[in-house]
Amino acid sequence: MSICAIWGAPQSGKTTLAVNLAHAISQGDKTVCLISPAAHSEMSAILRVEIKEDRSLRAALRGNEGIRRTVTKINELFYVLAMPVSADTFDNDYSDEQAKRLLDLTRITFDFVLVDCPSQPDNLIAAWSLNKADQVLLCMGGQVSCVLWHMANKKALQTVRSKTVYVGSEVSQALDNAALYELLKCIPDVRIPYMKEACLLQSEGRFLFGQSGRKGRAYSRAINRLYGVMQS
Repeated sequence: MSICAIWGAPQSGKTTLAVNLAHAISQGDKTVCLISPAAHSEMSAILRVEIKEDRSLRAALRGNEGIRRTVTKINELFYVLAMPVSADTFDNDYSDEQAKRLLDLTRITFDFVLVDCPSQPDNLIAAWSLNKADQVLLCMGGQVSCVLWHMANKKALQTVRSKTVYVGSEVSQALDNAALYELLKCIPDVRIPYMKEACLLQSEGRFLFGQSGRKGRAYSRAINRLYGVMQS
């Protein structure tokens, strides 16, 4: 039973990776809970689920119901804790203890817990997830501006370096990813290839993992490699 924090610069492919990795894990015999503390959750849109107040991250943090009663079920092994669709903001109206308790509960309830951390480490759930995580998947894709994000968060990145898996999440065909990795002075442990059809597939509520065709198979192989690294 492990916690994995997925982190990186804005628009570095965190949510897309989180959703497809969770889906891939659920295709085996492991349960997975995907947590997103972001308001107006992109995850909810991709999964095409309506997160209701009584089955949301907010309800789970309050702790009035058991964790199994507050998750949204995607399939038999894949569960989500995200903000309710009715929420306009999520202004950390919860405590350190509530955040820690939630992570401890999900760890003992599910085989894998994936946390789609906001880029800003001042979010309590993101901060505690990075602290408690067995592994941090650091997305290195996005725009050239992500170099500035890495510089701004140098101290936090150094803190989790010993448990970081570097993921080249290639979200743009226009970007020279090799040059970006050179700027960041880091070679990815796993590269997730760019998929031109990603936006269309996600708008239709379809996972990128498991798609047919050469690019679809390449994407699935990369996700499986990442899953293998997580288990090693």
